[in-house]
Amino acid sequence: MADVNLAAITAALTKRFADRIANQIQRSVVLTQLLPVEAAKGPNIQWVARFGAAVGSTIADGADVSTFNNDDKKPAVLQYGIYNDAFKVTGLALASAMAAGEPEELMDLFADELGDCSERLAKKINVDMYTGAGGASQIHGLTAAAGPLLDTGVYAGIDRAVDTQWQSNNVDAGAVALTLALMRETRREIYLACSELPDLIICHPTVFDQYGALMDNNRRHVDQIRLRGNVIKLDGGYNVLEFEGTPVVQDVDCPAQEMLFLNTRHLRITQLRDNISAVNRAMGMVGLQGTDEARFGAGVMPVAARINPLAVNGDAYPFQLISYLQLCSKKPNSCGRLFNLA
Repeated sequence: MADVNLAAITAALTKRFADRIANQIQRSVVLTQLLPVEAAKGPNIQWVARFGAAVGSTIADGADVSTFNNDDKKPAVLQYGIYNDAFKVTGLALASAMAAGEPEELMDLFADELGDCSERLAKKINVDMYTGAGGASQIHGLTAAAGPLLDTGVYAGIDRAVDTQWQSNNVDAGAVALTLALMRETRREIYLACSELPDLIICHPTVFDQYGALMDNNRRHVDQIRLRGNVIKLDGGYNVLEFEGTPVVQDVDCPAQEMLFLNTRHLRITQLRDNISAVNRAMGMVGLQGTDEARFGAGVMPVAARINPLAVNGDAYPFQLISYLQLCSKKPNSCGRLFNLA
C-alpha cells in the first residue's frame, strides 16, 4: 500500500490565504498631503494680484501735490483640472469573494477595488503637481512651462515678462553638485523678491541624500513638521532633515536634479466640491489615499473624489472616481526653484 503523502492529497486540501494582501506597488503621495486645500467658489479659480514699484516721497512745505501713484490690480484665472480613474466588477465576482471568506481583505471586493482606484488617482494627481502641463483639464505643475515656479511665460493669464513681480525665483546650479551656498542663494532670492521665507523644501530622494551628505554629523533630524502654524507628526518615528529651520522632505515624484523652495501660505490646492444631493443621492465622496510612505504613513490626502456609478450593461457594475481641482500659487515670488544640479 502506498504512503499517503502530501503530493497525494494536495489537490483535495483547501488553500488558505493570509488575511491581508501584500501590496508591491509604489503609489506614495507626499506633496499633495502637505499642501492646504481650499474650497473653490465658482466655475473657475480667480483672484486679484497687485503689482507696483512706486514708493512715497518727500514734499516741500506748503507745496502743491503733483505726483499721484497707484498699484496695478490684475485678475489671475485658472481652470480646473479634471482627474478620474475607473473600475468595473461583476455581480458574480462580488458574491463569490464574499462567500469565499478569504483572503479577508477581498471579502468586500467593492471596497478593495475602490481603494485601488483611489490610490491610482492620488498618484496621478501627485505626479501632476510637479509636471502637469496645464493644458485642458490638467494641473499647472510646479516645474512645467505654465507652472508657478517658472520665471518666464504666462501663468494664470498674467505675463511674467510684463509683470516681473509675478516671476518665481529660479537659480541655475550650472550642473554642479548641491551646496549650502546654492540653497542659501535660492532662499535669499525669495526674500529679496517678497520679504518672506519658504516654509517647506522638497526634492527627489537623490537630492535629499546629497543634502544629507553635506551635513554629515551636523545634520539635524526632526520628527514633526510645522506648516502654517500646524504641526504634522511623522509616522513611526521617521525623521526628515532640516535646513536652518526649514524642513527638507523627499518625494519620488519631484523632478530629479531640482530642489523646490515652497511657501505653503500662498501655495494651495483649490478643489471644486460636488453637490451630491443635486445630482444623485446614491453617490458619495471618498478621500483619496496613496500607498504607505516612510515618513507620512498611508498617504491620506485632503483631496476628495466623487464615487460616480456609470451605466450598467449586464451583470457588471462600473464606477468612476472623479475630482475637479487645481494647484494655485497666489504669490509666485514667494517660492523658488534650484535646478540643474549635478
